[in-house]
Amino acid sequence: MSRTGQAAREAVPPEAVLTPAAVASRLGVAVATLRSWDRRHGLGPSSREPGRHRRYTVGDLRRLERVVHLVRQGVPVASAAATVSAGATLPLVSPGQVPDRVASRRRRSLRGAAEKLDPDAFRRIVVGFLDRHGTVDTWQKLLVPFLQELGERCAEPGGPVEVEHLATDGIIAALHAIPPGHTSSASVLLACAPDEQHSLPLEVLRHALAERGRGAISLGARVPPRSLLTTVTVRKPSATVVWAHSAELARQVPAEELTGTRLFVAGPGWDAVPLPDGTRQLRTLAEAVEALA
Repeated sequence: MSRTGQAAREAVPPEAVLTPAAVASRLGVAVATLRSWDRRHGLGPSSREPGRHRRYTVGDLRRLERVVHLVRQGVPVASAAATVSAGATLPLVSPGQVPDRVASRRRRSLRGAAEKLDPDAFRRIVVGFLDRHGTVDTWQKLLVPFLQELGERCAEPGGPVEVEHLATDGIIAALHAIPPGHTSSASVLLACAPDEQHSLPLEVLRHALAERGRGAISLGARVPPRSLLTTVTVRKPSATVVWAHSAELARQVPAEELTGTRLFVAGPGWDAVPLPDGTRQLRTLAEAVEALA
């Protein structure tokens, strides 16, 4: 079962009867897709009453979640439908238990897709890993080693900057491809330091928090000091995370003025910067999720 499926399992009462629109929203697909799957593959509601609108049971939703899980890993819909109908189970590796050989093999596939400048293949690989292993392990075991290696290559004269851009876009597209399920109101604020352009770590953190049911709002890259202070004043978030990859950028953050919220900082830029009392530095995605969720 995917992480999306787990979130839906917790959020939907067992006696619920769902409309096609509600099921489509939870799965992250179009209502027209549900109709097509019903017509072509028998994946519609398990019971129908003449003259009434179609309604899905929670069991129908679980079955469709398993189909979506397989499709996102590249399995054709017909094959996914047959597999689920046969009662096959979908193993899910627990966080922190992804074998190194599995992560290494997928990194090689990811590298190959990136070097071929194939965004669709790149995105499918990331989506498959996300759906099976969750955001934390995808980031720490698959993407961080891949991005570190790519960054070293791009730092060399004539490095493959185009590959780096494709990879960043592909990771963001993969995150958007998997709806996180139901979340609480956005009580965590995420922002980059002024002139900080690398917002990808915050996008990953937002997705990881959503897997745990915690809502967050992100201001993205290059947040001016005044904009950050105004947002904290207006939104009154319970926690604020500011990302900086260099000390020069971290020093531009008005950390001392960020009162009324619990301040967290993240990124290597904070390693050599004095922090206000009560401020905590988050050093890994897993640590950030535990602290905030």
